[in-house]
Formats: sequence, structure tokens, C-alpha cells
Amino acid sequence: MNQQERGGLGRRALALVGVTALALIGTAGIGSAASAVDEVPPPSISNITGTMGSLTIHKHAGDPGAAGNGSVITDEEAIAALGEGLEGVEFSIQRVAKDGVPIDLTTAAGWDAAQLVTPGNVMAAPYSFSSTTPVETGAGGVVTVPDLPYGLYYVTETGPGDNSIVSPVAPFLVSIPYPVAADSSWLYNVHVYPKNKLNTTVPTKTVSDPVAPLLGSTVTWTVTAPIPALGAGDTYRSFVISDLLDPRLELTGIVVKIDGVEVNPDVSTGYTRSGTGQSVIVTLNTDARTALVAGENVTVEYTTKVVSLGDNGLIDNTGLVYVNDTTKETDHPRTNWGPLTVTKKAAQDPNRTLQGAEFTLYDEKDGNIVGTYMTNSAGQIVIDGLYVGMGTDVTEDYWLLETKAPAGYALPTGDAAWTEVTVNAAGENDPTMITINNTQQNGPNLPLTGSTGTTMFMLGGLALLLTAGGVALVASSRRRQGTFQ
Repeated sequence: MNQQERGGLGRRALALVGVTALALIGTAGIGSAASAVDEVPPPSISNITGTMGSLTIHKHAGDPGAAGNGSVITDEEAIAALGEGLEGVEFSIQRVAKDGVPIDLTTAAGWDAAQLVTPGNVMAAPYSFSSTTPVETGAGGVVTVPDLPYGLYYVTETGPGDNSIVSPVAPFLVSIPYPVAADSSWLYNVHVYPKNKLNTTVPTKTVSDPVAPLLGSTVTWTVTAPIPALGAGDTYRSFVISDLLDPRLELTGIVVKIDGVEVNPDVSTGYTRSGTGQSVIVTLNTDARTALVAGENVTVEYTTKVVSLGDNGLIDNTGLVYVNDTTKETDHPRTNWGPLTVTKKAAQDPNRTLQGAEFTLYDEKDGNIVGTYMTNSAGQIVIDGLYVGMGTDVTEDYWLLETKAPAGYALPTGDAAWTEVTVNAAGENDPTMITINNTQQNGPNLPLTGSTGTTMFMLGGLALLLTAGGVALVASSRRRQGTFQ
């Protein structure tokens, strides 16, 4: 190869640097890569040796920095500044062909063809891919692909693994070998450091106290989804909040807000609701996504009616937030309920239940009235569900005030009319049970049987006995006298 050919090859290699630099600066655009081309002198000679090289991808979290140079970073400070290495990120490495022939960078014609390729046109004729190699980053976010024939390669990030990558690196081109402009040498083992922007937000979910503490009342669940920051040049391609409501809840309304401002259900400017059954999916549409600002919040408020208690009275809910290719799960708030059964009995006869006793239920003594109730034919008040708290709070104290006693029984007064009851979270067939007794009313005072007449009879009988006894004594005395005369 003569000097003129070597100089031309060097200029062609330099032209490719603008394309290859995409790999080294993550999601930065072509403009910044092109500016780097003008700042360094072109290699003046071609001294490429061998036919095979390698590509090592170092995948890290963070914002793209300055363009790399294809060499491995060894400085400890620079390594520490790279950020977290991302294991499990998937890439596809495809060799670029022109007119069906792999571009060969050991030739001047190969460099001529390569300098016309961009990430934007690489998938259109006359270009195609002659081979595809899937790889996945290992420990520290590093993967090396050996034995790559000298050529032009298109690298695509195809999967985030278990990493919450909100802005994947843009597809990029890399040449093997890679020109080192500073000394007109070549890198045969090329190292690239594409960075990803992670979704580090933590969405939350809360549940309100019910409007009233009785089964059938409404509670509001609120998902708060912070808007994550994106990599340079990226957009919010999707923003979805999904919820699978417990079957014991009936959805009665949805309110969606962006930074506290309500968004209407509109096909372009607002949101779309989808899902079947208990699944509720809220998808922000194009204009709404365009207006998103990192650091603000998207909130979805679900108003639901609590329609049953099920097996345990513990009703929890979890939301999922999808931003671009990331999925975040909220925490697990819970609303807790339990049934109550009150039985009214006769104090003198525990086997006798009493119908018709009336009570008022309060949330605390002399507090707010929850409801008024009367014992049924079985002597019971059955309350299907009472609110007992949220999260780990599974008991709640209520107060019953007896306002009317069953017919024939005394109504307690003062503090005796109040009964405190602790309701436990439980299923519909396991109510908290309490018994309240009533004392039977006293009847009017009745006269003693016979009254004065009985006393007279007793006194008369006693007089007769005494008279008879006296007669007997006199007769006996006379007989004795007659005997001794």
C-alpha cells in the first residue's frame, strides 16, 4: 500500500470516529461526536495488523460523560466515577454488510463504505447485517466479545435484565479496529462505556380512612409516582399506572393528576383507562407525556366501595408504575374491617334472648354516631362490618348506648347504659361477639295472703286450746281430791 493510499485510509478511519464515538458517550447525539472529529488530527498511515479483534462493553449507571477513546480505563479515580456496574444487560452485536457483503476494515474500500453508515440508515438498503451475536453483561457490568473479524458493528441494547433502566443507550456503531488519532496506531481490543439512566424513583400507595366506618362505605387509594429523570435526548415513551383491585372493592371513581393538576380522560392530551374486571390501567397519552417534568409527580386516586369482608377482613392493594421500560412496585397499604354481633339476654335467665332492645353505636363515648340498631327476634344486632384501622392496626374500640330496653326489662342509666366493645379485624363468618344483659322489671307490691283474718283465726284457735287445757286441769284436780277424802 503506497503513501497516498495509507493517508486516504487514515482519513476514512477518522471519519468513522464520529460514528464510533456514540458507543463511548452513551446517549449523546451525533452532533457531539462530529465535533470531536474536528479536534484531533487524522492518522496519517495505515499499519493495521491481523484480522480479528474484540469488543468489551462496560455497562454503568449514570449520565454520559465525555467521549471515550476506545481504550480501557485503568485510573482508579476514573473507575470510581463510572458509577454502578449493571449486570445482566443484554446487547445484540451485528456486523454491518453493504450489498450483502460484510464490510471489511482491512481494505480501503471497506473504510469508504463504513464512513457512509449511520445508526439511522444502517437498517435500510444497501446495508444489512451479516451476523448477530447476543451477549449479556456479567459481574461489574462487563462483557467481552472475542474473535470479531475486522469490520463495522451495530450494537443495540436489547434488554435491561433486572436493572431499572429508564433510558437505554441509543444504538451505536463501533469499528474493529479503532483508530488512535494521537499516534496513528490502532486498538484491536476496543472498550466502550455506554451509560444508562436508571429509574431510582420510589412510588408509594396510601389508603384513606373510610367516609363512614361501616361496610359499604368508600375508601380512596392514592398512587404517587415520581417522574424519573431521563438520559440526554430521551423522551417519556410510556407512562402507565396499573392496579389490580381486591375483589372486595368496587371501583366508583378515578382522578388522575400531574403535579397536582387534574388530567381529563382524553385520547391525546390526557389519559386512557383500560383493563377488565378488577384490573384498572391508566395510560398517559402523547401530550400528557410531553408535559412531564422530572421530579414532579403523577398521582392516581381510586375511590372504591368496600362491599364485603371475605375470609379475614384485611383488604390490601399494590400498584405498578411503568415508565419506558422500567417497572416499579408501590408499597402495600391495607384497610381492615371486622363484623360485630351483640346479643341481648335476661340477667335472671341466660338462655332467654330479648327482642326489641335499642342501641346507638358511637365511635367513642359521647362521640360521633355510627348507627342505631334494634335487637331482632333472636335477640341480636348483627353489624356486617366495622372499620378497625389500616396497616397493622387490626382493632378498634366502639361504644354502645342502650336507649330502649326490651318490654318488661329495666333500662340502665348513667354509665351503666354504656358498653365498650373492641372490634377485631376478621372475616364475615367470625364476628366479635358480646352479650349485654337486662334485669327484669319489679312488679307492684301485693298484700299477704289472708292478711288480718288469718291472725284472728290463729288467736281464736289458741284461746280454745288454752280453755280446753284449763278445763282438763280442773277436772283432774277434783278427781285427786275425791280419792284422798
